[in-house]
Amino acid sequence: MVPSGQEADCDGADVVLIFPPQTEARFFPYLSLPYLTGHLRRRGRRVHQADLNIALLHDLLRRPRQLERAPDGEVSGWYHAAMAEAVVRHAGDLRAHVLRKQASGELGAVRAVRLAHHAIELFVRGTFLARTWRDLPELDDAAQRAARLPPAASGTAVERLHAMVEDLLVRRRPRVVGLSVAFFSQLAPALLVAAWVRKLLPQARICLGGQQVMLRHEELRRLPGVRAAVDALCWTAGEQPLERWLDALDGDAPMSAVPGMIWLPRGERSAAAVTLRFHELGPPDFTGLPFRSYLNETMEAAIVSCVGCFWGRCAFCSYGNRSLAPGAYQQGTVRQIADAVQAVVRDTGAAFVAISDENTNLRLIVKAMREVRERGVTVGFGVRSRLDATLADPGFCRDLAGAGCELMSVGYEGTAQRLLDRMDRGVRAADYQRILDNLAAAGIVVRLSVMGHVFDETPAEFEESLRFLRANQERIGIDALELMVAEPGSRLTRDPDGFGLSLGSAPAGNPELSYLSGRVGRSMTVRGGPTRGQALDRLVRVFHAVRPGQATAVVPRGSGPADAEPVAAVLPYPWVRTVPAHVEMGGDGRIVLADLVWERFYALPRRDVEQRADGDVLAARTARGRRLLARLVAETAGTRRPA
Repeated sequence: MVPSGQEADCDGADVVLIFPPQTEARFFPYLSLPYLTGHLRRRGRRVHQADLNIALLHDLLRRPRQLERAPDGEVSGWYHAAMAEAVVRHAGDLRAHVLRKQASGELGAVRAVRLAHHAIELFVRGTFLARTWRDLPELDDAAQRAARLPPAASGTAVERLHAMVEDLLVRRRPRVVGLSVAFFSQLAPALLVAAWVRKLLPQARICLGGQQVMLRHEELRRLPGVRAAVDALCWTAGEQPLERWLDALDGDAPMSAVPGMIWLPRGERSAAAVTLRFHELGPPDFTGLPFRSYLNETMEAAIVSCVGCFWGRCAFCSYGNRSLAPGAYQQGTVRQIADAVQAVVRDTGAAFVAISDENTNLRLIVKAMREVRERGVTVGFGVRSRLDATLADPGFCRDLAGAGCELMSVGYEGTAQRLLDRMDRGVRAADYQRILDNLAAAGIVVRLSVMGHVFDETPAEFEESLRFLRANQERIGIDALELMVAEPGSRLTRDPDGFGLSLGSAPAGNPELSYLSGRVGRSMTVRGGPTRGQALDRLVRVFHAVRPGQATAVVPRGSGPADAEPVAAVLPYPWVRTVPAHVEMGGDGRIVLADLVWERFYALPRRDVEQRADGDVLAARTARGRRLLARLVAETAGTRRPA
């Protein structure tokens, strides 16, 4: 129950919408909440939206000493203690950049974003919020057990999350609580939050929706903890289901008129159809979200221009494959998209708008952004797209840049046309070089998500794909390296034999490469192809062999070539620490440095480099030492100092 003696600071809300931890989606407000909020508010509803994923980070930045812990004598213990110390030391800079988008001192914006990311990772490490799971029943059982414990028993991060949930319920007194579960890593925390809400405010109705519920509602509806804590699973877009549900709770409509829901605990599916179309929606409403305080380098917001994907055929894409059903793909109008961009820029002051479709209709966006500029609004934007034939036209790339496009995020599955055709990607590898040349000439930065374990890719095909990346490394960034995953609802899982796959029953993702495993599907074996380990080794080679020249989330952009003029002495940056000799990586034969921002280690032989008595400056003893120190500077690990 809500604690007695506490009063809410506003009238009771019709709906509180929650985006739960734990996910890397901290760059700008995840759009499910703002679109739901905008629609419901335009229908006269009182809505409060809360992004607890970013709120947990903000709480940590305001109380950074929550991270402090004693080292255990091993490199991992020392490393985490050093990371905590670095966060505490630079907490003022982190708060300045993340919370207020002000100058962030010696760190700079890029490093501030990285270090804040590491801080929240360290905060939730080893807690219920950051666990991975063998299957959904294990996840459900663990959420029930965590809900029965005092929050503090599950760690400080869980305790702080519980305090946030309790505060929301006290202040807002919602009739309905909706949790948007976009990523698999949010599913267990969402069930824990739902169980807390059931206990703290039993009269509230609780709904789970979002991408993971769309993919997994048939499994979720059978889980005991879900049936006990949740009233409804929304397996489609949530605007109309929530609108009609509130009407029904008011007595203005029968429950049978509510579409898109599975009612629990009985598991009955509503018979009414969703009739609201995307082109009927207004712009997102960010009111109530800390939209200036997300984990990005500039002030950034986002919109979507469609539901689903106009192509929809890529075999691995569960989101796009839902668009294959007749009428499933829904696209906005030029005016609607222009209205959304104009409203977002006006309401948030964003300098950059990400168009966060899975795959954007670029010609539609060019028309819409031209209209935005005709209205007197100048803003940069980014898109997500395939490397399709549209971009082989240099004139179109210039038009895209002229409309304000600065960034394009692209999936890269290699250059083997046979494999691209097999996954039905709808692109020609022969166009790739021309496309990259066109985009570079237009001034549009390309950032790739590189996929491995692409069916039965041969060693020769991999080498050719790697060669293409290396040949173009100066003009690309790399956002992610990931193995292909057989997600529920994708063509891979509907017809594994047709794609030469054998699927297991256990959940599988990318724990080695992606945050909390990233996309999660079923374990996968490629008949006649590389093993998962071999495919992973290939991606590790990409990581080491490709040096992106553009901003990237994977490796730092160096300040100069590795073969630059030799350096006699270097002062490491404050976030680059010497690993003590008594932990695993130390030793008399070398000096080991840890760059805590970029999570990289550097080993310098003591016969070539010495550390001066003050313990900071590194000085070269040999010609080889001067070359090694030059590489440290090129890797942005330190600055030159006089010999």
